[in-house]
Amino acid sequence: MLLSSTAASAGFFSSFSQPRQIPANAQFQDGTWTGSPVRQYYGYVQVQAHVKNGKIASIDILRSPTDRRTSRYINSKALPMLEREIVMAQNTNVSYISGATLTSQAFLNSANDALLKSLK
Repeated sequence: MLLSSTAASAGFFSSFSQPRQIPANAQFQDGTWTGSPVRQYYGYVQVQAHVKNGKIASIDILRSPTDRRTSRYINSKALPMLEREIVMAQNTNVSYISGATLTSQAFLNSANDALLKSLK
């Protein structure tokens, strides 16, 4: 089940800064772009975006929490889903994964940072 990104706007989640949004008609420069590591409750998440022919081709996970079995399980399910959603949407305006809200927010913030660097 997906959770709207606006549903987590209060409480603990307000400690995350809201990144600048990528415009719907964004033009990306080809290359590999690394997002900043984003700290969430269980550790850091950092991603790298690959842009080819002006389109988001893939997102690699460089860093994610691995010290807890639950974190490894959640990340093994949620992170590939988020990567697919970003590639399909061609931006980071996608929903959080229910049950992985903190990881989703950190992943999307890091991906957003990487893609902002690639804007023409």
